[in-house]
Amino acid sequence: MLKFAIEFNYSIPTSKTLVVGTLGPAGTSSEEALEYVVEQLQLEELSITTKLFDNFSQLKEALVSEDVNLALVPHAYHNINDFYMEPSFELSFIFIYPTPSYGLAKKPINQFDINKCTILTHPAPLPLLSYLLPDYEQQKSIKVKLVDSTSVAAKEVSEGLAELAITNEKAADKYGLEFIKTYGKIKMSWSIFQKKI
Repeated sequence: MLKFAIEFNYSIPTSKTLVVGTLGPAGTSSEEALEYVVEQLQLEELSITTKLFDNFSQLKEALVSEDVNLALVPHAYHNINDFYMEPSFELSFIFIYPTPSYGLAKKPINQFDINKCTILTHPAPLPLLSYLLPDYEQQKSIKVKLVDSTSVAAKEVSEGLAELAITNEKAADKYGLEFIKTYGKIKMSWSIFQKKI
């Protein structure tokens, strides 16, 4: 069986406080993975501050401008190459951590025609739609709208801006939604980037 180990190398700022950022708002799978990373870093007796960003482009700019010391990015992010190919960045660490359970969620009291609804999703979990709603492609009246995160999708459904969201359990709970169908957890790989020294 193939095994390998990688050491988490990062620079400790003069302030002795590491600032770690990822995709927000609260309730994203990225936030949950960030909480795990923070727990591990606190074992090193470091002071940690976290920042959540509206999208990964803002996170990248924050790392460029050194508003964060580390950027946590899931490999499901469709433009992760923007981090890998940024000349001023280097990979600090890579690990596997599962997401919360994913599914198709709605407001508990909401009644709607599933054949004439709007579904909100971040681009990454969009392929789950064919599992969660197998015949959606034959329904010409179903609209799919992309948003910046699964948490934003859940929030907007809770505000009545759409009927359904592909979201995770953490965001669904936060915004009072219920799953009409679940997919489950996703075994996700993650990269942590820092500025080159």
